[in-house]
Amino acid sequence: MPEKQHSTGPAYCDFCDRSGIVFNKHFGELGQNALVPCPKCVVPKCRCGGEEPYYYYENGLIKSCACRETMMKIDRILEIYANSGIDKHYRWKRVDAFKVYSELGKKAKLQAYETVKKFPDVSKGLFLWGNPGTGKTLLASIILTELIIHHAVQGRYIKISRTFFNRLKATFAEGSETYGMSSKIEKEFADVDVLVVDDFGVQRDTEWEQETLYNLVDARYEGEKFTVFTSNKNPHEEFKDLSGGRVLSRIKEMTVIMELSGKDQRESQ
Repeated sequence: MPEKQHSTGPAYCDFCDRSGIVFNKHFGELGQNALVPCPKCVVPKCRCGGEEPYYYYENGLIKSCACRETMMKIDRILEIYANSGIDKHYRWKRVDAFKVYSELGKKAKLQAYETVKKFPDVSKGLFLWGNPGTGKTLLASIILTELIIHHAVQGRYIKISRTFFNRLKATFAEGSETYGMSSKIEKEFADVDVLVVDDFGVQRDTEWEQETLYNLVDARYEGEKFTVFTSNKNPHEEFKDLSGGRVLSRIKEMTVIMELSGKDQRESQ
């Protein structure tokens, strides 16, 4: 059995913002993990070479390595992130990846920064709306990424599209791989700690689709779960009649509604 350790935990430094973890900006080209143990305060104390299960052998005893707590946290964060569903174009984007081109963009970025800094002591989520190409999806994905990295919270990204509704419809079709799993899928989105709902309001052609959107919003509201919505539509105008106005009412109560309109940033890329 590993030797029991009696300590108050690792002593982290300012280089890693006292988290023991740093972001590896060159992880892609180097084929490494996006998150690594701090080279200043964790790596120098490591005796196991960073190999699972993060123990080392000394004087006939198996001991817990000084890096173990940090490495296990990194493993947990990486697993959560792998299952987050964030679009590949926005994966591992940090706050500095969001470029400000307008006063609206500046306010939205500041709100995102404050949200990550104060989480979980935040009373409302965010509803980012504006014309296409202004960075709404990027900023929402950044918020989710930062919250997972800093707080190791369970987070998911979903895009409201025909594919999304077809996935739910498939749960009602006998012979489908997801037959009978409708409640499980809906509960998964309702209960996750942080949820990004991208392109909200784009697909709502039928009464069932409208009710599905309302049920998702209502479940998040009732569970007091942090949610970030993005939409190309002004919620005050476009959603006032959605589900008899119930959706807009919930959105107003559970989020800070922010406009993020302006020039399509993709045109200058």
